[in-house]
Amino acid sequence: MICGFFYGLCLLKLDFLIMSTANRTILMAVDDTETTLHAFEWYIENFHRSEDVLVLTHVHRMPELPTMGLMAGTIAMSESYELVIRASIEKSKQLLASYENRCKDHQVHSRIILADDHHSPGHVICKLAKSNEADVIITGQRGLGKLGRVFLGSTSDYVLHHAHIPVIVVPPKNSDH
Repeated sequence: MICGFFYGLCLLKLDFLIMSTANRTILMAVDDTETTLHAFEWYIENFHRSEDVLVLTHVHRMPELPTMGLMAGTIAMSESYELVIRASIEKSKQLLASYENRCKDHQVHSRIILADDHHSPGHVICKLAKSNEADVIITGQRGLGKLGRVFLGSTSDYVLHHAHIPVIVVPPKNSDH
């Protein structure tokens, strides 16, 4: 069940969020894709209110640990892997900073959160929504299609089915749906 409640109750809560003049906390998961940028632009154009606080979160995925033969130098490998991790974290910080700058350009009150991927990104997003007392989650959808979602899974599908609050999934810009 969507939102873990009756579907109708979620729609009522979403209507309340749209019509209410109260401050809203919006959680938006961001990555470095056009889909996310489109979802951000959709939020600005269609859903944003000046009282909103937009919590931008990026779930940092740890780089794959390289597999090498048993004779490979473990010290050299651990040092180079540490450099890869640092570069990856820095890239994630730059991504969040770019969205924070976009928020400033549009006079959007925002907070940023860089989270580690200890579980699936969807699980982390749902957990952050709860801990930040978000009223709604906005996420983009890559447009994988049914087969791609079956084999690859979908963060937006996970969030949609496991979040405790309404979720807005913004379809890709050139979606036929």
